Amino acid sequence: MDILLYKKVLIFSICLNVCFTLNAQISVSEVMQESTIATHDNNKLYYVDFWATWCGPCIHAKKHLTVIQKLFPNDLHVISISEESPVRIEQFLERNNTKLTIVRDYYGETFDAFKIKSLPVGMLFDTKGKKLWEGHPGDLNASLINRFLRTSSKVSSLHDFVNVIVEVEDDMADYMPAKSIEINPLKSSSSEFLIIDNKNYLELNGDLLDIVSYLSRIYKKQIVIDNDLNSSYQIYIKKPVANKADIAITLLEQLDYSIEINETTNQVFSLKLDNPNFWDTNQINWGNNNNHYLISDTDITADNVSLKDLTYELSRVLETPVVILDEDEQSLKIHDWQIHYKYFEFMYNNFLDYGISIKKEKINYPVYSITKKAP
Repeated sequence: MDILLYKKVLIFSICLNVCFTLNAQISVSEVMQESTIATHDNNKLYYVDFWATWCGPCIHAKKHLTVIQKLFPNDLHVISISEESPVRIEQFLERNNTKLTIVRDYYGETFDAFKIKSLPVGMLFDTKGKKLWEGHPGDLNASLINRFLRTSSKVSSLHDFVNVIVEVEDDMADYMPAKSIEINPLKSSSSEFLIIDNKNYLELNGDLLDIVSYLSRIYKKQIVIDNDLNSSYQIYIKKPVANKADIAITLLEQLDYSIEINETTNQVFSLKLDNPNFWDTNQINWGNNNNHYLISDTDITADNVSLKDLTYELSRVLETPVVILDEDEQSLKIHDWQIHYKYFEFMYNNFLDYGISIKKEKINYPVYSITKKAP
């Protein structure tokens, strides 16, 4: 049994009430927040909203779902479920005043059960757990809900519909990898990239492309790898080894892969440090946790990250490479940031405040090809 499977089996082996509640239709790790605009009892319908804090469209959809919830406070209960860490969800709730019920599915049991592959998406259920409708939260409307209410007479409480499974401490809580880098192949492809930044080590679960992209802070569309080499892994990297600049290359060498740097020409966002006027690290303080970013559908707010780290996150939300021209030690120093990214004019002005000019232009930039070493 691999380590990740061991965790799942152990953590989900104990239920809140020793056994599953008979009427429960979804299982969660924790109820982070209960709705203040919906009844907790006597609901006829439940809408389960699958979301993530990093998903801009998910956050925008919450506004629509709040309106829907207010229209049906006594018959419908909206449940937003994320498989992220409690710290990340708590920080989101501190900065976003949502009045919906928020639960977490930390090890993805419910996400897996309903085969969730993309976000945002939601499902409408009756109290027996029969799925009535599935689709984008923005397509959930009053007419559709009224149609199903006419044929739904049975009611149940929120706590009957949702089964909370207690997370217990296990032997893996103090796990320490034996080697500087420990590589465990996973049998199936990972649907989502998971990062766990512990005190003594970094744990990464996902496809090799995502792992290398994260470790090198290079946008994954700048990395070329054949599908047959892009296997899924569970990687443990001891600290401070995990913080080394060449850790991605070290990992590839252990896998007996080589990397070749070439150039291509295309549209990118280029950054030039004209007259750096960066924030210090006292502007934002989220405490000692592994969540350095809060990404909304318009802004990236970051606590204690470098410009290189910021450009990696920015390239992901823009879905375009972000290249630092004449990169030097300034791009590796730690700062706090707040950058708008939805409208270029606002993003341009934000970067200008930090003494950085940004352009969208066609230039040469590096791409990285990963291949198997010749025998």
